[in-house]
Amino acid sequence: MAAIMKNERPYILEWIAYHRAIGVDCFFIADNDSSDGSTELLSALHAAGVITHIPFPTPADSPPQLPAYAEIMRRHKHKVDWVAFIDADEFLVPTDGQGSIRTIIAEWHQMSEVGAVGINWATYGSSGHEEDSPALVVERFSHRAKKEWPVNQHYKSIVRTKAWLGLLSTPHAFAVKRGYKIIQSNGAELVDHPKHGSGVSRDLTWERLRINHYVVKSKSEFLNRKRPRGRATMASFRDERFFAVHDRNEVNDPMSLSLVEATKKELANMPKTVDDESTRVFTIQKKTRNFFQWPWK
Repeated sequence: MAAIMKNERPYILEWIAYHRAIGVDCFFIADNDSSDGSTELLSALHAAGVITHIPFPTPADSPPQLPAYAEIMRRHKHKVDWVAFIDADEFLVPTDGQGSIRTIIAEWHQMSEVGAVGINWATYGSSGHEEDSPALVVERFSHRAKKEWPVNQHYKSIVRTKAWLGLLSTPHAFAVKRGYKIIQSNGAELVDHPKHGSGVSRDLTWERLRINHYVVKSKSEFLNRKRPRGRATMASFRDERFFAVHDRNEVNDPMSLSLVEATKKELANMPKTVDDESTRVFTIQKKTRNFFQWPWK
């Protein structure tokens, strides 16, 4: 997994635990100037050997997401065979009943001509939740848009590292070397949308694998966490209209109980000191910062 995160602390452990449960081996996480304790948590996870933490301030001349991906690949592409580029609100979901991505990745690996795979979204709304709660994201949000909703034609990419050529203009798609092709999760060659171009597929498939995109979560989480954070790809902010458009709940389609339980098991297996130590460090640093501010807090 390659990701860029900013102020995602409440969701980091679940996101990692879930993807470990479905077979992900390595996590390369670029930390973009977090101020909510994410940096301390990611640093503790790095020290425990769970992830690779890459501090990544926003460059002076561009939004940070694409440069972060380029830096991750520059440093680490030789360490792994395949990299999935997804966000902290996105969860890769096997739809073939296997509960793991290992079989399908192994099949793609044997197809020497495949350089990347585009995985379509399944967009989830608030499921009627106004406020946050301690339950997992994959438990709380069970309602999604209809499959044919056009936003679901967006895809994210899993790239064979030896086929990597470089960035395009979107974090959804990447250039691959000559001789490689890009497919969808059903094995068909990926054709970009004739109007919207790279990052949006002409054809939509959830066969074998999809991405559950918990884009808004509850109303309070959207307003108090996601909206202030901004976007890693452009200098714009998500407003309440964005919430209204993406709060789609037409279909009840909860995460499988087996994957929820597997996530909880992985969470229980996390190094016991990680969360406590990162909380302690963040609390000390916050108190220190506040001490030197007036009025004292």
